[in-house]
Amino acid sequence: MASTPSHSSFDEKRQREAFKDQALQVDSAAERWLVRKLDFRLLPCLVLAHLFTFIDRSSAGNAKVAGLSTELHLGNWGFNIGTCLYYVFYIAFEIPAVMLVRRFGNRLVPLAVVAFGVVTIGTGFTHTKGDFYAVKCLLGMFEAFVLPGNSYIITQFYKRSELSVRIGFFILSAGYLSGAFGGLLATGFLHIAPMGPVHTWRHIFVWEGVITAGLGGILYFLYPTSLKTTSMLTEEERKLTSVRLGALPGEPISVANKFPSWIQLKEVLFNPLVLAPAFFYLINNITVTGTFIFTPTILALNYPDASPFRIQLLSVPPNVCAWGFSVGLVYIAMRYNKHAVTALIGALFTVAGYGTWLATDATFIQTRYTCLFLNTIGGCYGPIILAWTVSNAHSDTARALTAAAVSGIGSIGSIVGSWSYFPTDAKTGYHIGNTLNVSLAVVVSVGIAALWLLEFRANRRERTKDGTKDGNVDVGFRYVL
Repeated sequence: MASTPSHSSFDEKRQREAFKDQALQVDSAAERWLVRKLDFRLLPCLVLAHLFTFIDRSSAGNAKVAGLSTELHLGNWGFNIGTCLYYVFYIAFEIPAVMLVRRFGNRLVPLAVVAFGVVTIGTGFTHTKGDFYAVKCLLGMFEAFVLPGNSYIITQFYKRSELSVRIGFFILSAGYLSGAFGGLLATGFLHIAPMGPVHTWRHIFVWEGVITAGLGGILYFLYPTSLKTTSMLTEEERKLTSVRLGALPGEPISVANKFPSWIQLKEVLFNPLVLAPAFFYLINNITVTGTFIFTPTILALNYPDASPFRIQLLSVPPNVCAWGFSVGLVYIAMRYNKHAVTALIGALFTVAGYGTWLATDATFIQTRYTCLFLNTIGGCYGPIILAWTVSNAHSDTARALTAAAVSGIGSIGSIVGSWSYFPTDAKTGYHIGNTLNVSLAVVVSVGIAALWLLEFRANRRERTKDGTKDGNVDVGFRYVL
């Protein structure tokens, strides 16, 4: 005997229909104003938080060429081990961190920025290999709150179709601008006269840590709380945001602050459409980590007569150029729903950059410097992959878990990337690391094309199914492509 629908299901259906009618009546001018306000009020906070933690992360590479490895007696492998430990702790704490943000509020992110800055200051007072390893573990733990936390916060205020360019903007801005500003800041700090035990490379950590901790304290008061309580928006703007996001079709408010069940975790962590992008993001992190951390080392190899100050300055132009190009690419991904195409373009830049590097030798210094531009630009496909995957999550819990899972699994690539450039391989022009990166870029290019085809065919099947049912079209779930 067929079961009879309950009154609650009928009530929910009527509520959903009423919600759709309300969504159709949204004032387009008010909506544009709201999105513009969020872009100029919310995004700068997220960019600054991620930017300065990323600067502090990449400053280790600048400090390395300024004497860190020698003074701490790290030997050939100590720097790589410390970087590896950083990412191990980052990965281990990512999912718990984003769940804590979801449970206790968005302002845990700026508090983590303060803690990150304090530990960075402590890095300037390390004296042994063990000290260096300890601070790297703490830095990884605190930074685990920032990227997945910010990615989740964006989903609280923007529609699915708007996520890509916003997530991509703050991640790319942090990554590339940290490479640019990190080099400039390092150059400036290295010119500061010794101040007691603080000198040379120690200045980089101490002063960057002071700036980061102070910034985190300011951001604590600027970060939004939940959509229902934030003072960033007026009451009317909060209501409009709820309508735009489709609050009713998501999860009940009663479960919004609860930790996810095992079933919810399994639905995300064992979903092939999450695992495949996470693998692409993992490959991207191998390349990005190698690029950002070891760029000063690679430049020192290509320009053996250059001073540490010139090496820091040479790292600036590729990052500035890559930032402008990549933000434009991310905008195209959002504006025209071309995530797969733009991510593929980024991966192909990586193939071109590392492929050209391998085809030249050390005498082609300017050609290899140009390859650094291509390699840095190629890193943009990672944020596009992350935004693409989060945009296709079905619920609030799924979005939070997806953001953490993709960035968490992807961060395993950072561990690999921290070992992709061996000191003993310098005499070959780092042939091993460059071959690894070009090979993996080819693999991810094929994978992106396959994922796009899979989701495109799924959308086509859904359109066919909906079009044959009561003449209604476009009522089912659609993948953002």
